[in-house]
Amino acid sequence: MKRQKTLGAKQRLLRIAIRSFSRKGYDGVSVDEIVAAAQVNKRMVYHYFGSKEALYQAVLSEVYGRLTNLELAAVNPHDSLENVLELLIRTYFQFLATNPEFVQLLLWENLAQGRHLGTTIESFSKAPILQILHQVIKTGVRQGRIHRKLKTEHLLINLIGLCLIYFSNRYTLSQTVGLDLRSPQVLEEGVRQVILLTKHGILSNASTRKR
Repeated sequence: MKRQKTLGAKQRLLRIAIRSFSRKGYDGVSVDEIVAAAQVNKRMVYHYFGSKEALYQAVLSEVYGRLTNLELAAVNPHDSLENVLELLIRTYFQFLATNPEFVQLLLWENLAQGRHLGTTIESFSKAPILQILHQVIKTGVRQGRIHRKLKTEHLLINLIGLCLIYFSNRYTLSQTVGLDLRSPQVLEEGVRQVILLTKHGILSNASTRKR
């Protein structure tokens, strides 16, 4: 029973920390604020995580890890690049729609110039998904379907950027463009257009002519 209670305290701390840091950023949240909301003794933070910095890194690891797991589950290294991209785009849209704290933490961490992420960069590396994309691109190039000059790292950045903007700039774009980016219908239109743009952008001229 005691072990269950302590495990519950750790998960409660992590959950509250995710919510708090995503709303106010690292500098805007105190340990006292987190423990008060989690209803645990302050020493539990240092017992489980060691420091506020380590707790924040645990938050980043938890939230970034959700995306990494989904990325790797969505793609098949033996599939065509067109199918891999479509699955990734749909995965990104779905993840971002259901994990608003990820978007907020990402924005805060960029404002902080990645200083917290940089200390444990191995945990957040995009190397696993880049490796799969590189393998699939090589196959597509060899088959003459994919542009030879396509660079894997830039392609992943392009994908993330095209998907993330619908959520990171949701409120400003909804007002300035005239589309309600909270609407599932509008987001589905966005998914289809990003897929269309991406697929046509990767195809070689020879492959396009065949179609």
